[in-house]
Amino acid sequence: MDLTFSVQDEAFRARFRAWLEEAMAEYKEVMRAGGGNPLEQSRVWQAKLYEAGYLGMAWPRAYGGQEASLTEQVIVSEELARAKAPGTINTIGLTIAGPTIVQHGTEAQKQRFLPKILTAEELWCQGFSEPGAGSDLPALRTRAELKDDHFVVNGQKVWTSGAFFSNWCALLVRTDPSAPKRKGITYLLCDMKSPGIEVRPLRNAGGGSHFCEVFFDDVKIPRENMVGELHGGWQIARSTLEHERSGLSGVIALEGNLERLWQLASTIQRGDHKAIDEVMVRHQLVQMWFEKEGLRYLGFRNLSAQISGSGAGVSGSLGKLVNSQLRQKMASLGLEIAGPLASVAKKSPHVLDRGRWQAGYFDALGYSIGGGTSEIMHNAIAEGVLGLPHSADQ
Repeated sequence: MDLTFSVQDEAFRARFRAWLEEAMAEYKEVMRAGGGNPLEQSRVWQAKLYEAGYLGMAWPRAYGGQEASLTEQVIVSEELARAKAPGTINTIGLTIAGPTIVQHGTEAQKQRFLPKILTAEELWCQGFSEPGAGSDLPALRTRAELKDDHFVVNGQKVWTSGAFFSNWCALLVRTDPSAPKRKGITYLLCDMKSPGIEVRPLRNAGGGSHFCEVFFDDVKIPRENMVGELHGGWQIARSTLEHERSGLSGVIALEGNLERLWQLASTIQRGDHKAIDEVMVRHQLVQMWFEKEGLRYLGFRNLSAQISGSGAGVSGSLGKLVNSQLRQKMASLGLEIAGPLASVAKKSPHVLDRGRWQAGYFDALGYSIGGGTSEIMHNAIAEGVLGLPHSADQ
């Protein structure tokens, strides 16, 4: 395991950090002046990153990518997290749909879709989860029948992030209902403006409505929008879902959360003392620091494995599991430290940190579901580390 970046990597970091500082100052000035439509501002921010050469780091140059090294890709993610930069609006396109098309798409699909994913001209959502087939993704039931030169899709997807503003959907459908459940799935690229699609936003416990239900009623998708082979979608989806990342940028985000927790504990008065003076509060903060540092070194281990070509394997599942658990513990401790003020509404003049801890608590619950539930991560660890039997296909 290598714990250092090369001289060239650190020089790249310095250049990117200098550019990011200037770009962030300009962005904040625009937001202070009114900012305009948040969605459009997010598009502008992503386009700005792309035009400066800091997006699509590992993608081929022929389709707008940078063909940069893996370490440069990690550095960009780290520095964006450290600067608390706005997130990219096209997250699904950049992390799911784009890499899938790069790895498995036809030349025509690469030319058609990849450049517009990078520039945020076209936004993407992910049509994987269904009612009754979230954690058990191979049990999906949305059907697609191949008729001549197109598929006809019927069914429902759920927890589809950003479906209400997306132009395209990376869609898994069942094309052979008689095959074992991992064998009869096909991967399609679906135009969200196709007739027969209905999107219904879902309001979550925190008051947001980022998740959606998506209904498909005789939706026609051209056969040319199939990725890979007919009935071969599960292998493609799995390769995308298991696309290895070091997780180091997530550690930077956790560092920020821990710093804010420490500041909160140092501010809240508990009788004649501050919350930070209580032994149990300090104990929890220190324990979280240990877990956060453990994730950092796991990230270095994963990155070293990726560079060597061996892949991170089950370490990715372990990192995802611990990261989601740690986020939940931090959010819960924030509410505990806030005490009675934890229940104050966001618009109240007495709310702490503009309601960060209340919103963070509800958001943190989703981290144990999105990207693979904690139960699935436990299964992967049990099979990959402990050598327990694989779950049998039904």
